[in-house]
Amino acid sequence: MEGAIEAIKASFSLDAGLLVHIATLGYVLGFLLKNQLLLRFLVLGSTVLYIVYYYIYPAQPLWAAIMGSVLLIIANIIGTLSIIYDRLPIKIDPKHLPIYHSLQGIRPGEFRRLIKVAEYQTTEGKFTLTHENEAPSHLYYLEKGTGEAEKKGSTFTIPKGRFVGEISFILGGNATATVNLAKGSTFLSWEKTVLNKLLEKHPNLQRAFEARIARDMASKLASANSIKIDNSVGLN
Repeated sequence: MEGAIEAIKASFSLDAGLLVHIATLGYVLGFLLKNQLLLRFLVLGSTVLYIVYYYIYPAQPLWAAIMGSVLLIIANIIGTLSIIYDRLPIKIDPKHLPIYHSLQGIRPGEFRRLIKVAEYQTTEGKFTLTHENEAPSHLYYLEKGTGEAEKKGSTFTIPKGRFVGEISFILGGNATATVNLAKGSTFLSWEKTVLNKLLEKHPNLQRAFEARIARDMASKLASANSIKIDNSVGLN
C-alpha cells in the first residue's frame, strides 16, 4: 500500500501546497456565488481535493481530518439533494396549479410546504368564510366557485383565484366584509399563526405570498371604488 502511495505521489506534477491552494480557491469561489447548486458542487470538489492531500502527502494519512471531510461531503450531498428536490415540479396537484403559478418566483418545494399546512375543503351548502368586524382565524384562497361579499350594506362578487381575509392577515384586526360561498365551492385555508411561522422560515415564499396578496387587495379596492362610483351615478 505504501508503495502505491509513493507511486501516486511521484506521478503528481503539482506540489502539495498547490493542491491545497486549488482546494481553497474552490471554497472561495463557491462562497462568492449566489447559485446554491454550483456553490455546493465547488465545495464538494474542494473537499475531495483536501481528502486527497490528507491521505497522500503527510507521512501518515490524517485520518481524523479525512473522516471530518467525509462527514462534510455527506452533509453537502444531502443538502444538494434537498435543493434539487425543491426545484422539481413534482407532487403538485393540478387543482393547485393556478395559485402555484400566481406566486411568482417560488420553488416547487416551497409551494409543497405551503400546501402541506393548508386545509382543502368543498362546501356542502352555503358557507361563511369571514364575518364583517370579526377577526378571522384563517386566511382563505378560493379555488372554485365565487364568493359573495357584503360590506356596509354593499355587495360585490369575489371570483375564484382570490384570497379572502387577506387584509386582516397582513394588517391585523377584523375582517372588512362578510364573505359567503355557495354550495360546491372549494377553497384552501391556513391557520394564521401556522402560516406566519412557515413564512418566517422561508423569506422567498413570504415575499411571493405577500406580493400576491397585495395584488388581490389592490384589485378588491378597485372593485369597491367602482361600486361607489356606480351608486353615486344612480343617485344623480
